[in-house]
Amino acid sequence: MYDRNIPYIAKNKAAIMSRSRILDSIQPEETGYLRINVFRYQSRRPVVNASVSISKLVIGGYYRESGAGFFITSDLTDESGSAPVFALSVLTNLNETYNAAVIADGFCPAYIVGVPIYPGITTTYNVYLRDADIDDEPHFHFIFQPQINRQNTISGIF
Repeated sequence: MYDRNIPYIAKNKAAIMSRSRILDSIQPEETGYLRINVFRYQSRRPVVNASVSISKLVIGGYYRESGAGFFITSDLTDESGSAPVFALSVLTNLNETYNAAVIADGFCPAYIVGVPIYPGITTTYNVYLRDADIDDEPHFHFIFQPQINRQNTISGIF
């Protein structure tokens, strides 16, 4: 008796083999680096043992209305206020972004939103933490990476 599914299976095997050859030719991920230095806002002295956490935000939905956060890594600052350099993959998807949180005892937390990572380049942020006991100051600080509107640049508006 004739089994008509055999040609179907053979076609799929050939398609899978050709796809795997294409996937093998994709270049490996590029790596960039992130350095975060933490200082006191008033005296500009280093903050020791501040926790620096790196996460990735993946934005989804048809209208970009939802997102999911993924913890990547964290470390503490040393006596010079510097966290060890983080090696991160360069993001190529516009719906993904890196964020950093800097938290230390006695200080308001600071959040860096939209950290850019470029291949082979070290991006450096100097974060100045404010004392937590000042009533007139905000309780959280956010640092945003400026976005360049390319339409305005092309039309000559600077």
